[in-house]
Amino acid sequence: MSFYQALRIPKVQLILLLLLISSSSLLYYPLRSVVRIVSLSVLFTVFSDLLFMYLRKHILVVPYAAIATSLILGLTINPNMPWYGIFLISLIASGSKYFLRFSNRHIFNPAAMGLVVGNIFLQDTVSWWGVSFQNWRLDPLSTAVFFILLLPFLVSGMRMKRFSTIFAFMGMYSLLVFLQSNDPSFTLVKDPSVLFFAITMLSEPMTSPVVWQRQIVYGLFVATTAIVYFYLPFSRTLLAINMFPDGLLPFLLLGNLVFFRFR
Repeated sequence: MSFYQALRIPKVQLILLLLLISSSSLLYYPLRSVVRIVSLSVLFTVFSDLLFMYLRKHILVVPYAAIATSLILGLTINPNMPWYGIFLISLIASGSKYFLRFSNRHIFNPAAMGLVVGNIFLQDTVSWWGVSFQNWRLDPLSTAVFFILLLPFLVSGMRMKRFSTIFAFMGMYSLLVFLQSNDPSFTLVKDPSVLFFAITMLSEPMTSPVVWQRQIVYGLFVATTAIVYFYLPFSRTLLAINMFPDGLLPFLLLGNLVFFRFR
């Protein structure tokens, strides 16, 4: 395969855009910190994926999906996590794709599975460090960095046609946040972590519905369960003991499971 042919692969395009997002974090974080967390995530995830690929299929191919997963992990794992924690999360992410399967398809988003299960074991929380700073403010640099964050939509939303899921989730999530707040004006949530989640993880093509009607229901389901959960009396207890290391990813996994038969 030539270089130009590879560039036409959606996963390769997503990888390049995730690398661009990772590079933009250098505006706010030290080079050593960024290189450490991203490079270890890529190294451990790709190694785990190739290992499991060979054990299950006895073949080795370029793991484009694993590279994309590793970059998502690199942008969301706690950057101060020791190397063995990064390795555990990477191992769980890759393992879930090869061993949690039904009808020759994996059930859960690998990055979400690694982050949720790994952080429960490690008694840590998901950081979102690499995207949480990209707020839209009225200055040229912040605006440019914010739009870099949105660029993966060109792949997940347009090329992979998951825009129905993204818009349904963002619309419902924004509405529910508005209803439980005192803000009299209704505006779409511009939280960069929520946007990154919707564009790169919720809309992952192998674990989300193909038909647009189901995409809408799927997006609405994940948004509603994520918001409603925090009104339940036991939610704070589970959060305090790190049984829920993140407010979005467990409900993505629930959505993956519920809609597995309706993709």
